[in-house]
Amino acid sequence: MGQHTGFALAEMLVDYGVEYIFGIPGGQTLPLYEADYAERAKLKHVVMRDERSAGHAACAYARISGKVGVCDATVGPGATNLVSALGEALNSSTAMVAIVSDHPVGWVNHIDFGRASQGIDQIGLLKAVSKAVFRVPSPDRLPELVKAAFIKASTGRPGPVVLDVPADVFRQEYDFQHLENYVEPDYGRFPARRSAPDPGDVEKAARLLRAAKRPVMLVGGGALISGATAQVKQLAELLTMPVTTTFTGKGILSDDHPLCLGVVGFMAGTQCAETALRSADLVFIVGSKSSQNSTFTWTVPTPEQKVIHLDVDPGEVGRVFRTDVGLVGDARLGLDAVLGALQRGEQIVPDKERLEWAQSLKQEWEHTVAQRVASDGTPLDPHMLMAELGRVMAPEDVLICDAGFASAWGALYFSQREAGRRCIFPRGLAGIGFAVAAGVGAQLAAPERRVVTLAGDGAFTYVMAELSTQARFNLPVVNIVLNNAAFGWVKWAEQAWYHSTFKCSDLGKIDFAKVAEGLGCVGLRVEEPSQVGKTLAEALDAHKPVVVEAITDPSSTPM
Repeated sequence: MGQHTGFALAEMLVDYGVEYIFGIPGGQTLPLYEADYAERAKLKHVVMRDERSAGHAACAYARISGKVGVCDATVGPGATNLVSALGEALNSSTAMVAIVSDHPVGWVNHIDFGRASQGIDQIGLLKAVSKAVFRVPSPDRLPELVKAAFIKASTGRPGPVVLDVPADVFRQEYDFQHLENYVEPDYGRFPARRSAPDPGDVEKAARLLRAAKRPVMLVGGGALISGATAQVKQLAELLTMPVTTTFTGKGILSDDHPLCLGVVGFMAGTQCAETALRSADLVFIVGSKSSQNSTFTWTVPTPEQKVIHLDVDPGEVGRVFRTDVGLVGDARLGLDAVLGALQRGEQIVPDKERLEWAQSLKQEWEHTVAQRVASDGTPLDPHMLMAELGRVMAPEDVLICDAGFASAWGALYFSQREAGRRCIFPRGLAGIGFAVAAGVGAQLAAPERRVVTLAGDGAFTYVMAELSTQARFNLPVVNIVLNNAAFGWVKWAEQAWYHSTFKCSDLGKIDFAKVAEGLGCVGLRVEEPSQVGKTLAEALDAHKPVVVEAITDPSSTPM
């Protein structure tokens, strides 16, 4: 076959800076795979074991690299399997382009109820979990729609965009000249374009911040997407203003910064963050959508607290809470503007009393954590394991947590010693079965850094087939599975909410170390507290994919 649409698509992906596509081949997507094979020096296909995993790998790749993640899926069940991953990317504002094949254009009357094999209204399905779906009706429309997909994914509030390519369009021979006219490489990264808030609103915000007696920042993932770590640190130090974060905002300050009070949450958060947020007379929300967890089910900020809200999405500002000043724009540019307004006025003197208050809250929380970490019994207490993990990991290493208790263990008890995106949580949909697949994408995005995934045994079984992907590509990911033979969060909820155990959360025993060996990885098992640090260090030094099975106490909870 000659040069078909698949070759044009592959060439454009390369021009947008795409290095990896995560996916599973199908008959309808083979033109893309043929083209990728021809471009293999520039473009590599990472074949996963599930389309959901492909989406999660692309999502993690995007979050670590700052580049638009790309995945692919075939028609029908490939598209339906991709839904959960696209939902995670949409809700976590992660820029992705998903290439999904479809039935031939002329088969429109045969798709319903699978008259055509694997037929389903996948466009309607995918629209619900993406910023946009662009169907390619003919090869000559491909260039403008690829450009539209990258623009849509990387601008404003980032998110996933679907490029739906019918099988006959994919296979059709195509003289793809002048593709360069449709390529603007800036849109291969996000945020591709930045906007700044209105100067008048900035001045209002600066006046409120100067007048506040006890201001507190609540910082979300949007600030990390924007790369606003330096601005948050500078503003916090200028105003002696404590910083709390959402799960996805973790890392905007290093955890050892005296003004960093950690993650806030109504069921999983640090006590010092909650106390500070509730005690504030002004809450400055930055890059956060005011979600259920970080606002204690939308009860904080209270009507008595002043609110400044900075967000790139104008639809989020003031959407949930009465807002005294709304700042619409990129977090980095917005904070730069606020800093400029504050520095133009009368000199601000550091507030020693406010700093001492923040430090006293933090020390009380750290004392609580130290007591929990001190456990030396068996089965292992994850509090202790997280402390050891923080000790043996380097500041630049990456921790990826699965949903459920694993996210809470990582957010609350893993000490991040360097600011930036060092922790990833699937908080978009909070669906389990994320971490192992995400580890593939993260390791390819940052080959010079060590990647560790953390999952409970329930979540791990969702996605452990991707261990074979790690082995196939020789990715030195360390996968820690907290094996308590239960869906831990559900077991806790049974007891906390219904004062009983239904046993529906109990799981059978699996030898995960042995499973790891069968899938081509190193398998390690740890049960004794004295062996935890040594085993984790051994895993990190293995330079190959490893599973560390930690036998943990089913009664231990991060809540």
